[in-house]
Amino acid sequence: MKNTWALSKILLFFRRRGSCSLRKGDRGAVSIFLIFVTMVVFSIMAVLIDYARIAAFEWRTEASAQTSIRSIMSAYEPSLQERYGLFAYGQTDPALIAEEVLSDHAPKGAEGFTWVKMEVDQHSSSITRPLGRLEQFDQQIMEDMKYKAPVQVAFELIGKMKPVSGAMQEAAQTTELLNKVRKDFDKRNKELDHALRFQKQARDEAVSSDIGRSIADDIRFLYSDDPVGSISFASDIAAQYADYARMVREDAELEEEEKIHGSSIKHYENGARNMSDSIRRSASRAQGRHATQIDRSIQALQQARILNQQMKTTIQQVRASQQGEGYNQVNQSSVGDAGQSDVSEQLKTVNESVDSLVLPDSFFEEYETELQKQKTSYALLDSEAGSFQSVVGSALGGGGSASGLRGAVTSMWRLWEQYNRDYVKNPNNIITDREAEISKLKASNNERRRLEKEANESLNQATSLLSTLTNMDQSLQAHRAAYQDVQAKAEAIRAYNQKPMSEGDYSGRIKQDPSDAAEQSMEGMDDLYSGLGEFMVGARERLYRNEYAFNYFTSYDPTKLKGLFTSKNPTEELIQSLSIHNQELEYVMYGYHDPMKNIAAAYGEIFAMRLAIRTMEGFVQCAGGAHPLIILACAVAKGFSMALSDMIQLVTANAVPLSMYTPNIRLSYSDFLRLFMMMHGDKEDMLIRMLALIHYNTGIDPIKQGTYGEIHLEARMKLWFLPGMMKMLGQAGALEGEVKDGYYETSRVSAYSY
Repeated sequence: MKNTWALSKILLFFRRRGSCSLRKGDRGAVSIFLIFVTMVVFSIMAVLIDYARIAAFEWRTEASAQTSIRSIMSAYEPSLQERYGLFAYGQTDPALIAEEVLSDHAPKGAEGFTWVKMEVDQHSSSITRPLGRLEQFDQQIMEDMKYKAPVQVAFELIGKMKPVSGAMQEAAQTTELLNKVRKDFDKRNKELDHALRFQKQARDEAVSSDIGRSIADDIRFLYSDDPVGSISFASDIAAQYADYARMVREDAELEEEEKIHGSSIKHYENGARNMSDSIRRSASRAQGRHATQIDRSIQALQQARILNQQMKTTIQQVRASQQGEGYNQVNQSSVGDAGQSDVSEQLKTVNESVDSLVLPDSFFEEYETELQKQKTSYALLDSEAGSFQSVVGSALGGGGSASGLRGAVTSMWRLWEQYNRDYVKNPNNIITDREAEISKLKASNNERRRLEKEANESLNQATSLLSTLTNMDQSLQAHRAAYQDVQAKAEAIRAYNQKPMSEGDYSGRIKQDPSDAAEQSMEGMDDLYSGLGEFMVGARERLYRNEYAFNYFTSYDPTKLKGLFTSKNPTEELIQSLSIHNQELEYVMYGYHDPMKNIAAAYGEIFAMRLAIRTMEGFVQCAGGAHPLIILACAVAKGFSMALSDMIQLVTANAVPLSMYTPNIRLSYSDFLRLFMMMHGDKEDMLIRMLALIHYNTGIDPIKQGTYGEIHLEARMKLWFLPGMMKMLGQAGALEGEVKDGYYETSRVSAYSY
């Protein structure tokens, strides 16, 4: 008001001076011009002053909003920050903090001259984005861990695993190769056994037909002529035919009542007819069974050939696979020492020896030709038996010849003798030679069975050892309530984030076949080195998350299990140690809501890793074995035995050597857990479990604790000079706020996130 009154007085003064000048002379024009210029300058200065005040007011409003939200967000939960390095808003009403801060920036009823007098109309604040949102939690983990330099720790682990990377790569491929080929190898040999058995059964059908004993008892039938008598062989028909023909001729010259050879002729004809018919029937029946068995043998042989080709394909596919990228990345890293190349070379030699298990195609081609020849050989005999029957039928009545019958019998005899020599009689016949060849393929079986029995015994010990961990249900009831509480909290967080249900990331089960278990352990090593390789090429987020879990959550003390592993009787100390507070990291990794399953999963995975490394060593130690599958069985047996010893050593000293080739590198229980976190573990599941443990341990529900604050502030300031002109400037877009009733009004939104 004072400023407006002063302006009115000035204008009145110039107006009076201007009137006097007009009456006295023409110099009044200059006075009017001066008044006009002064008014323009004053207007401009007034606008600039208020504009400067508005700019300062905008800055002050922004500063007030920022200060308010920072002050609000400084009221975080101290227990979360101190224990877990996390920030989440506490219990204080944010409006109270904002009111206190704004009262300092815009005190009500303040006296004295103030260039920028801010008046707060209203303000509102909100806390959103709860810590229970997985992306918020993960972001805070990244922020926390990037300043704690966990990279060096990870590089130390990679450095520890580097010396065996090359050997493990070769061992993993060799184990997979031998185990897959082993199964097809045994199936192929079993089919060859079937082929041989059916071939023998075909031979037995031929022998059981008695056709060989029905043809002749001696080669002398070719040269002898016998009188008509009993007919026991086909050769008797030929040998007696001359005498039979004589009797027929003699009786033919006599009258009916004078014939003297009727009974002898009839006896010969009946005997010849019965013998030829018997041989024909016997040969025909045997031929059907013989052909059927040979066909079955050929089918088994063809199946064996398919399996043999499958072995060849398996070898090509396994060797062509690119599963070793992780091994290469670790091996080529700049950390750690290189492994022993001679170990890898020995493993390569074992790998290459697998080719010897594949039979050449010529084996199957020759064997099938052999079977077809056997089938044809007896079919010819059957055909000759039919021809002999026809010859005998034609010869009866005297219309034949002894030489013709001898020729038919001789043909049958020679065919049978050939079959007999090739497949029955000679101890070194075709079938026995083939049997000896197939037996060579199975020469390793006895030694393999012995070694596999040893491996099975060790496998049973390992299974029993690990099952001991899970067979303590009655002793662990006191801990189950805590796990159920954590489970409920985890499911609440899962539901809030709309994630599907999940239970357990690793079963810890060992396959019941030792070689399968060894291959399974090698697959685990593939996953482990793949995880390490991903870190080498920049998978830092997973590393940060893993290291956060390792740093802020407890892991189990393995020495507590020593008594259980040695005596299998849980002590009271052991039972008390199974509280969830002592195995949080295992729960985060595996996710079982059970006092023993997470530890059992960890030890199952440790055993698998030790089995893989010890099997690699076993390959080197057993490489002198002549047969590749004996080498596999020997390596697996040694692997199981040494892995069991490692488990006892781990619970005794909490450290085991990485390998016999790296005695100075030792892995502790915590090293194993760190490695396994790089190997598996779903990101979202791990975050949910960590949040559930945080809720359980602190009593602070992360779903209700926000990490993002926002304040909305509305303020105004009284304009000094020309509010109308300032309003016009606002309408033109020159101002952020708006002018209303002589006041400049503006609003600010300021946010802050932990």
